[in-house]
Amino acid sequence: MPAPLKLVSFELCPYVERSRIALLEKDVPHGVEFIDLAAKPDWFLRISPMGRVPVLLVGDRPIFESMVINELIDELHPRPPLMPEDPLARAEARAWIVFANDEVMPTTYATMVGLAGGDGVPALERQLADLEEALGKLEAQIGRGGGPWFMGTRFTLVDAAYAPFVRRWRVAEGWGLPARLRLGAFPVLSTWAAALLDRPSVRAAEPRDFAARTRKLHQDRAARRAQAGG
Repeated sequence: MPAPLKLVSFELCPYVERSRIALLEKDVPHGVEFIDLAAKPDWFLRISPMGRVPVLLVGDRPIFESMVINELIDELHPRPPLMPEDPLARAEARAWIVFANDEVMPTTYATMVGLAGGDGVPALERQLADLEEALGKLEAQIGRGGGPWFMGTRFTLVDAAYAPFVRRWRVAEGWGLPARLRLGAFPVLSTWAAALLDRPSVRAAEPRDFAARTRKLHQDRAARRAQAGG
């Protein structure tokens, strides 16, 4: 019998959404336990060496980092495959997931905190310029394999990695983003985003009351930033 799987995370964490999407794509039974990041339990700190979420418990063995978790899910449950079979294509997929981790998500986070905290566009110009550059690179890359998904005709872990970003960017569009940064300014990216948000696994992984709770989360973070002096 396979070991039971349980995801441990914060409910609005975009990285746990990635792993939930992977598990839902595979139709794998799993549990989910949410913790308070402001008061991380001792048992969680013992299983997460960096104190970060998500963690996947495979039986009593903890695996951390969403990119690693998702590849493990794909290997433990190989049908349907969520990574390309060709080694070079698989390396390309991993590289674009790292691009999401290092370029897209941090800039998105900083922008959303700023917008929720009432920062005007001029104050956010550096973050917006960085995100515009990243979105331009995605626009040029998506669909090179013929679409409709990032790597071509098959939904992969690259799509799962970007779906939480797309969900948050759709919400942030109502917070005062300039027109040049809205997804509609990037036709290929916008078409891909619509397909992602319509994917059953992506819809099922959406946290409850997502838009309202996301705005409050970032308003609270902006308030803490202001109290800390920037």
